[in-house]
This record gives sequence, structure tokens and C-alpha cells, in this order.
Amino acid sequence: MTYRTANFTSEESRSLPYVHLSTGRGSSLHRDDSTSKVRVWIQGAVHGNEPAGDETTQAILGKFDDDREWAASILDKLELVILPRYNPDGVFYFQRTLATNYDPNRDHIKLDRQQTRDIKQLMNDFNPHVIVDMHEYSAGTPFGEGQYVHGSDGLYSAAKNLNINESIRKLSEELFAKNIADDMEAAGLRAEPYVTGSSASDSKFVADFAEAGTDGKIGRNAMGLTQAVVFLLEMRGIGIADQEFQRRTAAGLTMLGSIVQTAADNAERVFKTVENGVEEFIESESDIIITDYSKTVIRPFTMVDVKNGSVVHPPVRFASTTPSFANLTRSRPEAYLIPVAWAGLAERLKVAGLEVETLDKPFEGTVQVLTISSTEVDNSYYEGAFRVTATTQTSEREVRLPEGSFLVSTRQKNAALAMVALEPENIDSYVSFNIVPVKESDEYPIFRVMS
Repeated sequence: MTYRTANFTSEESRSLPYVHLSTGRGSSLHRDDSTSKVRVWIQGAVHGNEPAGDETTQAILGKFDDDREWAASILDKLELVILPRYNPDGVFYFQRTLATNYDPNRDHIKLDRQQTRDIKQLMNDFNPHVIVDMHEYSAGTPFGEGQYVHGSDGLYSAAKNLNINESIRKLSEELFAKNIADDMEAAGLRAEPYVTGSSASDSKFVADFAEAGTDGKIGRNAMGLTQAVVFLLEMRGIGIADQEFQRRTAAGLTMLGSIVQTAADNAERVFKTVENGVEEFIESESDIIITDYSKTVIRPFTMVDVKNGSVVHPPVRFASTTPSFANLTRSRPEAYLIPVAWAGLAERLKVAGLEVETLDKPFEGTVQVLTISSTEVDNSYYEGAFRVTATTQTSEREVRLPEGSFLVSTRQKNAALAMVALEPENIDSYVSFNIVPVKESDEYPIFRVMS
């Protein structure tokens, strides 16, 4: 076990310590595909008012220290990095956001904050196969005209974006998610898939729930778009102060421990699935999934009846993203071409872990061009921007761009992050966040190289 401090700080200059667990003797965190063990990245306290998240990371470190035989069996198969406090300023102020009041879990595509960029680069150096993001969720939200509140000790979700390799998504759902549910039940704890939502307007149902979405700005999906197994874990804790803190931590440790144990018990399968999934993604000729939708089912969901404290399972409307379904696709380009005037976009993509080529001579050739057909601006402020919904029309033309322009190949591991960021219609694109401002009839300044 090696205790380290990152060579960067939080927005208010607080340190970011992390622990590297490995049987190796190398001092560098940098890992590449030649490393034979499954690499697991665990982070807590992305939101500073969710203390059971970082407490869970301490609990599993305690387990490693207390049970040396178990620790040896895990480290024979895995290498781990644990970042207990992603957001130390938020922890200090006991607030959800960074010191600048940005939500760090909404910054994974636009990469507005330097702290987000620094942590992203640290994680990319480690190049994990499995990633776990520890959170807590609101315990007291009322449903069914105030009769019910959430009853699960833990909610969990794999990354859902359809641009993640299918084999990796199947491994996440069919192996890891199943084991989380089974291990929580075995521990006498209650678990459900992660959802957001509110009371249903129809009195027949308690709630309208949406399972964890596919949006790339959220940590679970952005990290999944690096072609990794990723899980969001949420404990029932926001809004109840320190009540049931031991149980909240126990739930977190059970879910996190399940992922770690599953990765170790199935190390060869996990390693091969992720590594092969990366190669399949790089070589794929499949279309890009730009937008998608979910199908709603009626299913029971674990609740607590506030009138008597009993655990009940009333029916809810459940918009399932396991799986979601594509409704806007576009052919995959061989590369994106970014004019030199938009160097800031190239820099964001580099931070996201993409290789970006700076052209040493002018580019001349036929490209696919997107022309903005319509735009609609939100009337509410979101994370530093009034968001934009755009539609486009596609055509081809000859372009000439000067030396110093940028070429981003889609034949690389993290290319799906570029697809999310650079396709204007995506809900988390640079257009959506007004990083690339557009209006109707504009030619979108990023070009698609098709061959």
C-alpha cells in the first residue's frame, strides 16, 4: 500500500491524497494495456455532503489492513487506486458542489473546472478496467402523496451509454450488478437500481421513476465511455444528518466489496472482456448513438410506509435504461477535423484522454459538414450555461484548413467521449453547453472526415 498526494490541489488549495494498492514495486501510477492485472479505480466524496461515500472508502481500506489473507488474494488479481475525497472543499463546507459552486458530477464532458481536469488526467494515467463512484441519495423525498419514502439501503447503476461496447455493458449488468443485488440481500440489506423521479400524478401509482440515464456529462457514463466497467453506488443518507451512519457505511462497503470481490473472482474474464471490448470499439463500423430513449414498465419498488415504518413494495412507473434504445444515429467518421481557431476544444479532448494530432501542413479534402437547422435555448441556467438543443442537416464539401488545425481519430480508446462532445445534437455536446455557440443556418465549425 502506497499513500500518495496528488501533484495538484482543490480549488481552495486543499490536498487530494489517494492510496495505491498493488503488489508491484513501481513508483509510477501510469499503467498501459501491458499490465496483466485488473485495474480498479474507486472514488468517494464527489459531492461533499455525502459522507458515507468517503467513509466507505476508508472502510474497505480498513478491511485490507485487517484481513491480510483476503487482501493478498485480492491483490494477486487486482491493482487498486482509492481517491477518498474527490471534492475536499465540498467536504469542508459540507456542500454538494466545488468551492466555485459547480457540480463536479456534471463536468465530465465540458471539463470547465481545473480540478476536474486534473483528476481526469490522474485517472487516465491509471487506465482502469473497473471504476466505482461512491455517493449518497436523498432519504426523505416523499412519494404517493407523502405516504412513502425510499426504502433501499443502496441504489446502484452501471454506465448506460450505448456508445460503450456492448460486451462491457453486458458484463456490467449480468455479472457485477447481479452480484451487488445478491450480496446486499445476503447481508440483510435492501437494494434497487438507481433512479430519479417524483410522485406520480396518477394516484394509481406511487412514483414516476427514471432509471439512471445515458448522459455523458455524468461521471458514471463519462468514465464508462473510456470503455470500462463503471458503477455508481448510492447509499440512503442525504437529509438525515448522522442517522444510521453505520448502516449507510455498511451498505456502501457491501456494494463496493461486491464489485472488488467480483472483479478478483472473475479477473481473467473481466480483463479479457474490457481489453477485447476496447479493441472491438476501436475497430467498430457501427453508427454513433447520438440520442436515445427508454421504455416505461410497471414494477414494484422498495419503499418505507411513513405511517407505520414498514417496508413495502408498491407499483411504480419505471423508465428503464437497461437497456435504452437509439432514436438518432449517425455514421461513424474516421476522424473529426477541428480548425486551429478552436484550439480550446482540442485541449479539452486531450484532457479527456484523447490523442489529438496537430497538423503540420494545411488540410485539403472532402469532409462531411453539418449545417444548423434549428436551435432552442433553455430558459433556465444550468452549470454555467443556458443549454441549447440543435438539429442539423448533413452535406459534403471541399475544405481547406491551415497548418496547426487538429485531427481527432475515432480509432482510439476514448473516442466515444469525442463523439458525445462533438456531435451537436447530443444532450451533452459542446454545442449543448454553448462552448461552441451556433444559430440557425450556421455551418458547424467541426468537420467529419469519413475516409
